[in-house]
Amino acid sequence: MKWKGDRIAFEVYGTSHAPEVGVRAMGLPTVKIDAEALDRFLDRRRAKAAAYSTKRFEADLPEIQSTANLFHAVIKNTNVRSGDYADLYGVPRPSHADYAAHLMDGRLDFSGGGEFSGRLTAPLCVLGFAAKTALAERGIRVAAWVSAIGSVKGATYRDGLTNEMLSCGERGEWTPAKKDEMLAEIECAAAEKDSVGGRIEIAVTGLPGGVGGGSFGSLEGKIASLAYLVPAVKGVAFGAGFDLAEMTGSRANDPLRYEGGEVTFEKNDAGGINGGLSNGNALTLAVAVRPTPSIGKKQRSIDLVKKEDREIEIKGRHDACIVPRAVPVLEAAVAIAVLDALLEEGK
Repeated sequence: MKWKGDRIAFEVYGTSHAPEVGVRAMGLPTVKIDAEALDRFLDRRRAKAAAYSTKRFEADLPEIQSTANLFHAVIKNTNVRSGDYADLYGVPRPSHADYAAHLMDGRLDFSGGGEFSGRLTAPLCVLGFAAKTALAERGIRVAAWVSAIGSVKGATYRDGLTNEMLSCGERGEWTPAKKDEMLAEIECAAAEKDSVGGRIEIAVTGLPGGVGGGSFGSLEGKIASLAYLVPAVKGVAFGAGFDLAEMTGSRANDPLRYEGGEVTFEKNDAGGINGGLSNGNALTLAVAVRPTPSIGKKQRSIDLVKKEDREIEIKGRHDACIVPRAVPVLEAAVAIAVLDALLEEGK
């Protein structure tokens, strides 16, 4: 997959069962990568011995080559089992990219997710960590956390942005509230050979106002385009998001006032963006993450070779809930988008 911003362009390459996955990027500022800090960041995405996680354990130790013109990171795939999909040749898995990919190029081999797999978010995290490092040097912080799993609602910036939310990932956690209840929701789905989705929230603090632009230069559009690189993301909303549709203008607007000689906002339903530009308030957004489509329950599909209906049970190693492991990926995606917008402004 490729992405081209105003200053940063990158390509994530490889497939879920290829020898390696990687990322090549141009336009990234030169930064010093803290290897230990990068490993802690990647560990938040790694598979765990937890109810929500796949049992495909990958070391995810990137080899990074960085010059003034090119940032290149490679991660080896060391725990591949393509045989788990042998009986699904020509049988698309419901709600995967399988059938759409077949329509694109006629493929019938649906081993893993191929180039549409969440496995490619590993190198995206490496690039995102470099972007987070560059932003930190400019006093800008990007943080993400799980705000809901299934029907369990946890902490949300809608009730006020707190240090527990902003420091969640730095403490090696994936949610600042109701973790036990969320795990129980996941365990319940896993016990039924099913999966569950959730909601991830992201906040960017320290971002100056006036970053972004109108039309195709919109900061919202840039961030959303990268958030959707995460295969399981099916919705992106800034600030109060879809709830704004039910409000009057007087309720939705964010009043301004002076406090100690500085401009402040009484609330932040706009999510820190007006007209595609950052307004100096915290930038906040939420993404909806769908349930993992690979489940052990029997499902109806079709056999494209035999041209008949088929009932399947997907084997292999899959996440009962992809949400906790997707948190650093969304941090990475947002960091890249924000850094690109800043560089365009010459900041």
